[in-house]
Amino acid sequence: MSRRPPRDRDAVRDLAPMVRLRRGRTRVVAVAVAAIAVLACASAVIPTSVSPGAAGVEPPRATALGPTLRETGEGPSGYEVTFRYDAPGATAVALVGDLYFTDPSRIGPDMSHDARTGHEWRAGDVPHALVTQQPASLEQGADGVWEITMALPAGVHSYGFITGECEAALLCGAAFDPANPPVFADEPQASAQTLSQVYVPEHPEFSTYDPSHVAPPRDGEPTGEVRHVTYPSAQSSLPGGEHPLGVYLPPGWDPERGAPYPLLVLSHGAYDNETSWFSQGAASAILDHAIADGAMPPAVVITTLFEDLTPAQMGEPAFFSAYADELRDSVLPFVEREFHAGALREERSFGGLSMGGALGLNLLAEHPDLFASYGLWSAAADMGADSVAAPSDEQLTRMSRARAIHLGTGVHDALQGIGQRSQERAALYADLGLPVTTHDVDGGHTWDVWRQQLDDYVRGAAFGDPAPVPERQWGWIAVLVLGVALAGAAIGAVRRGV
Repeated sequence: MSRRPPRDRDAVRDLAPMVRLRRGRTRVVAVAVAAIAVLACASAVIPTSVSPGAAGVEPPRATALGPTLRETGEGPSGYEVTFRYDAPGATAVALVGDLYFTDPSRIGPDMSHDARTGHEWRAGDVPHALVTQQPASLEQGADGVWEITMALPAGVHSYGFITGECEAALLCGAAFDPANPPVFADEPQASAQTLSQVYVPEHPEFSTYDPSHVAPPRDGEPTGEVRHVTYPSAQSSLPGGEHPLGVYLPPGWDPERGAPYPLLVLSHGAYDNETSWFSQGAASAILDHAIADGAMPPAVVITTLFEDLTPAQMGEPAFFSAYADELRDSVLPFVEREFHAGALREERSFGGLSMGGALGLNLLAEHPDLFASYGLWSAAADMGADSVAAPSDEQLTRMSRARAIHLGTGVHDALQGIGQRSQERAALYADLGLPVTTHDVDGGHTWDVWRQQLDDYVRGAAFGDPAPVPERQWGWIAVLVLGVALAGAAIGAVRRGV
């Protein structure tokens, strides 16, 4: 069974009261399970340095730390991964992340599921992080290192370690693998990351998932550059008024080229942050492949942090207004200036998941001058309502300016009705004559779904048709052609003795 990559699932720590660490501060976030779960998934992760081949992978070394891939040639996937974690003082260690699998029909409104490990993977399964279930335990070896081995299907998988006893994964704090750290782990101003990632290739004899769009770069394939930066923000409550951004610069990025680069702005969901799209979302691999395939133009892509911009609660009108103001007043001017990104709405696209999708809906209806295309995935809007809210006449007029509206969800996302609401919203917008494209996939409220949405969006709706040659270039061409014609006429006249 092969389908568009289900991989990376978040750790779902936003489903209950929790302690969240960020930039050395401890923030206690206490909210009801249903209200928080609705808004998105857990912390950030990075593509691992483990780069297995399709065959002949070395067996795990007894002293190795981090994940080690081994080809088994046996079902269900043909591969297994050994995780080793050095925690000599621990009395117990467990493995969390999206390394657990379920029949999508088993995903409940509270994100519970049957939570099978990779050894028990079955065709039709989707990956899903644990919520109330007990995570799998590692065993401590003679060398003091904790270890577990499990089969995994093809794709990118997030994982982290819990030290100590844990009865319900969502209530236990996870840590990333120091032998395989996340992408911005060494950036002091980056938001917290608690998971790492490992990639498993597709085995020719065991069809699980198609991992091609999140795979490591192909031989000779150019790759973009990922950076973490801060920009000055009048709204930010962070120290020094500096707010963070993740940045992707396409292969061959040239700040001196004539035409500015198209810009894609991506938003995380609740309690994720600016690191998440590049770690759990595998955005850099998705973008690299789409550009290499000629499916999208070289573009600058940024990931924002919508927290610490306003004391208003998520979902309140002031929260939506603060994010739009931040884009208009601070983010977009900074990115245009520093990364040669387009300043016109026709050159800019937006994409957001969960609460980020709700932010995108507000931008579409209230701020049509900022973006031409919108990707709105598992959008946390109209939750608990009997139906999707229809736009007013004024909003519909503004929304009609959009070049494309890309709507998608995990069709088994029962969280506060998000999956159903997304599909109802797509039907409503299409009936209203808006330029809607849909891409719904199997799965719940997870990164596996959102990676598939991003891949489909950048290969189609995000950038529209190739941009025409800028008018100033046509002007120079016209001058050159006219000059050649006049010179030819003058030479002809001289030869005729005129």
